[in-house]
Amino acid sequence: MKNPFIHFMTLMLFVSFLNPVTSQEQHNYTDHKPEYRKWLDSYILDKIEYTPTSTVFYFRFVCDNVNSGGAIFYPPKDKWAWFLKGRDVKKNFDITAVKNVRRDKVLVKRNVTGGEFNSLPNGRTGFTIFTCEVHFPRLPDDMNVADLIEGRGQEFNRRHFNCFNVKLKTWKDDLGSEKDSKKVVEKFEEKYKGKKEEKKEEKKEEKKEEKKEEKKEEVEEVEEKPDTVKKVEVIEKTEEKPEVKTAGSKRKLHTEKDLVCGEEIILDNIKFHDNSTKFNGMIAANKTMFYIFNYMKEHPKSTLELYGHSDVFGPEERNMELSKQRVIKLQRWLSMYGIKHTRIEYEWFGPHKPLVAEGDISNRRVEIKLECNE
Repeated sequence: MKNPFIHFMTLMLFVSFLNPVTSQEQHNYTDHKPEYRKWLDSYILDKIEYTPTSTVFYFRFVCDNVNSGGAIFYPPKDKWAWFLKGRDVKKNFDITAVKNVRRDKVLVKRNVTGGEFNSLPNGRTGFTIFTCEVHFPRLPDDMNVADLIEGRGQEFNRRHFNCFNVKLKTWKDDLGSEKDSKKVVEKFEEKYKGKKEEKKEEKKEEKKEEKKEEKKEEVEEVEEKPDTVKKVEVIEKTEEKPEVKTAGSKRKLHTEKDLVCGEEIILDNIKFHDNSTKFNGMIAANKTMFYIFNYMKEHPKSTLELYGHSDVFGPEERNMELSKQRVIKLQRWLSMYGIKHTRIEYEWFGPHKPLVAEGDISNRRVEIKLECNE
């Protein structure tokens, strides 16, 4: 006669084999109170969603339209794509997708593939808020803390959208509610509404200054008219003389005609503020960038090399980072307008190749070299 207890236990083991005990991995839940650290105030994690197959980070960031012009979303396997770096579990996880990109709450892309970019409408100023979903595979149960990093090797880049010490919660932890995430989002967006108004005022002042400059130029042009014939003669004589270059001199980019293949060219009208990647003269800088963009668009086989430099003052480490970020800014500018980043390479030299050894704003520069490949 069979023992009823043994029969019962055998049956229970069989059932548990077919239907394993529900674990954290099989729960669908959302963390509405993400815990993490970050570099800047310009981005947040709205929430983190856990499903049986995925871990999804809902990301939100603000874009300064004047200085950046748009936002790039990098797909899986791209060198700039987000990845998760485990802290307690020493393992990295690549994204599986970037989905539902929205610009000011309007859906512009359901699924990011093949290096797409999302630029802003022409003439748009102020700030724009982008949101997206960053998808990862379902993370292991024993992984409790991770870093969300934008691009391999960019852990210490303060201009990247990195989130550190992200707590990966279980369904038993304090997850908050939709009200919690909504409150954080409203606070984030409210802060930039105020900045939008500030930008409008700044734009008005810029337009006033531009009008003053235009009037000034008109007056100067009228005053110079009596000498117009003489000036033309001088130009004609100058053009007849062969171009003489001193040792180490380089061509400077002022017009589209200055774009020559295989030669290092100084972007003379792109200047940077001290200890910053911000342009010192936005209009002149954008005009120069469009010269390069138009050329690369008209010559689809051409490639570009960017060389970043800094002034000689200050810590070398900081200057190296500044020169790097200046070329990355230009690379991203071109990418946002449609030039594939695979056509653009860059190097940075910090303070080691100054134009003026004693120090000067001209040292804070970017040089380029076009390879035509026609």
